[in-house]
Amino acid sequence: MNRFSLIKTACDVVTLASHYKGEPHKEMGLDGLLYGVLWAKFKVSRQYQIRSTGRSHPKRIDFKQLGLNPVVIEFVTRTETRGEIYGSQNRSELVKLSKQIKMKSRFLLLLDISGKKPIAEARLKATYTPIKTTRGRYPRTSVRVVYVHPDRQYHFLWRPRKRR
Repeated sequence: MNRFSLIKTACDVVTLASHYKGEPHKEMGLDGLLYGVLWAKFKVSRQYQIRSTGRSHPKRIDFKQLGLNPVVIEFVTRTETRGEIYGSQNRSELVKLSKQIKMKSRFLLLLDISGKKPIAEARLKATYTPIKTTRGRYPRTSVRVVYVHPDRQYHFLWRPRKRR
């Protein structure tokens, strides 16, 4: 899986979600739809657990694709009622993904199904630039942030910076 196939697949999911009528979509409602499409195309597994020292319970990453080039994906949604798509709201997801150094690719997938205008790339990227990771001597690696709206798609690289 590469970023272009992920963007195409996410566009398909956003299109499929727009066919549903009734209650507004929520992240958990889209989780099953996204998992079904990702599993059919890329054979991803769901709820990949990661252990951290000093934690009683493991954290989870939404999706993982095994193989020679393993990939991990966290996804968040912007719905009609909630806008959890900006950098400050996704710091924990970025930190989790940036610690996955053995993975070939790390994606934070932002699905915008709000029905509102798409967010400008420069504006969204500006909210991710100041985000820093946690303290410590562990290696960190970059995360590809992918934004998908029915009318617009783009991606940019988030580079982790240490807290001082």
